[in-house]
Amino acid sequence: MAEYYVNREWVDANNASIPLNEAGFLRGDGIFESIMIHEGTVFRIDDHLERLFDGIKKIRVKSRETQSEIKELVKQYVQRNNIETAVLRIIITRGIYDAMPWNFEGPNSLYITHSSAPRVPDAPAKIVFFSEENYPLIRKHPAVKSLNYLGNMLAKMDANDQDAFEPVLFNADGYITEGGIRNVFFVKDEVVITPPLHLGILPGTMRESVLEVVKNAGFERAESLIAVEQVNTMDEAFLTSTTMRILPVYWDDWHSNYTVTKQLQSALNELIERTREKL
Repeated sequence: MAEYYVNREWVDANNASIPLNEAGFLRGDGIFESIMIHEGTVFRIDDHLERLFDGIKKIRVKSRETQSEIKELVKQYVQRNNIETAVLRIIITRGIYDAMPWNFEGPNSLYITHSSAPRVPDAPAKIVFFSEENYPLIRKHPAVKSLNYLGNMLAKMDANDQDAFEPVLFNADGYITEGGIRNVFFVKDEVVITPPLHLGILPGTMRESVLEVVKNAGFERAESLIAVEQVNTMDEAFLTSTTMRILPVYWDDWHSNYTVTKQLQSALNELIERTREKL
């Protein structure tokens, strides 16, 4: 029987529950972080936790636990559940309150759960391009990994209806931002390009690792505006995420040989194997 960590108690997964006045449930008032556990190891857990704590600071929640204490809880969680491969989800919310949230000064809530690792689709995977104007997306700058994913989920559903793995979104100015739940990269003339953070996109942990790999592999990198009208001029494209690493993608009436992408996949896999931490 799996155990979840539910607001500072270890609880059998089948008996886990949250109160109806939980901030995350009521208003999506919280932050989460997904961490991939692979063969009992984790890649750059400190980077994940730094982003988690940066997020709660931005939404003005003060954690009762320190970053090192949550890291220790993650280790305990993996050990108690005998996890080899799974996706852990850490959730911090404003707390459980009866007052209005802007007047609430009580303790925050902390939850840890896990789920099976998603299946990596065959590569390349199909993407579609959608306008953000059609979806209720939160574009906060600096971006946070908010619990409110309504727009992202609706876009994912619409992409699925078109037999696509992922929607890639563009804003009201026509610039590419990010995938429904993943960051997106393009390659043009061996320059690896991804949208800049000032568009309100999430600074993904894997996104930052890929930018590092690009530099170390000797390719030029750029965080630049990419108009949706430009995508057909690109030579390659791929998505990045904690669970998928680098995934080559295509769209209708466009194809690639993914020469640079394949080199980056190998380099990233080597980095992960070399630096992942045993839990």
